[in-house]
Amino acid sequence: MKASLNFFGFVVDDVAETTRYYTDVLGLTVNAEASIPNYYSQFVTQDGAIFAVFAAFGDGPDIAQRFDAALEVEDVDATFADWKAKGVDIVTDVQDLPFGRTFLARTPNNHILRVMNFTR
Repeated sequence: MKASLNFFGFVVDDVAETTRYYTDVLGLTVNAEASIPNYYSQFVTQDGAIFAVFAAFGDGPDIAQRFDAALEVEDVDATFADWKAKGVDIVTDVQDLPFGRTFLARTPNNHILRVMNFTR
C-alpha cells in the first residue's frame, strides 16, 4: 500500500476562536468549501497538505489524543477491506465527509489513525 501523510489536525476547545487566531494572527487562509463552521476549519497550505482544527468527537470514538493524523491512500474502500481482513481494530466504517472519503482505525498503542482520500 502506498500512503502519504498529507493531513494533520488539532482538536481544540473553541473552533471559531482558534480559527480567528490562525487567520487573523498567523495569516492562514481558511478553505471554506471544506470547512464546517464551528466544528472543523481547514486551512490552505502551500504544498497541498491539509492542516485543520476541529472540535472533539462528540459522538465519535472515545479518544484521548488531541490530534488527528491521516494517511492518504488511493483506494479507501480497498484499504478498509484489507485492514479489516487482517484484524485491524476498525473504529468507524468508511464514510464520505466534506474533506473526502475516510475511516478510522485504532493502532496497538491506542492511537486513532485516519485513512482517507481527499476531495480536492
